[in-house]
Amino acid sequence: MTYTIELLEKVKAKYDLGSDYQLAKKLGVSSARVSNWMKRKNAMDWEVAFQVADLLGIDDQKVVYGLLKDKYENPRIINALQQGAPA
Repeated sequence: MTYTIELLEKVKAKYDLGSDYQLAKKLGVSSARVSNWMKRKNAMDWEVAFQVADLLGIDDQKVVYGLLKDKYENPRIINALQQGAPA
């Protein structure tokens, strides 16, 4: 499971959303975008990620570092960015 999917599932659980369609409406995005995230076609964009962080009460920095692996495939980039990651 990707961090993107993990966050989306947490929003669905917290707000008792029974479908990806309801999740899309909650986030103000299209159903197609949510579907692409769930199918691992792409990672959530930063604006939505921070909206999700607010909905879940998660620190922005934790969300940023959690999404790094979803957004970047180059392990060298991930390693360089995570050197300052919070524990």
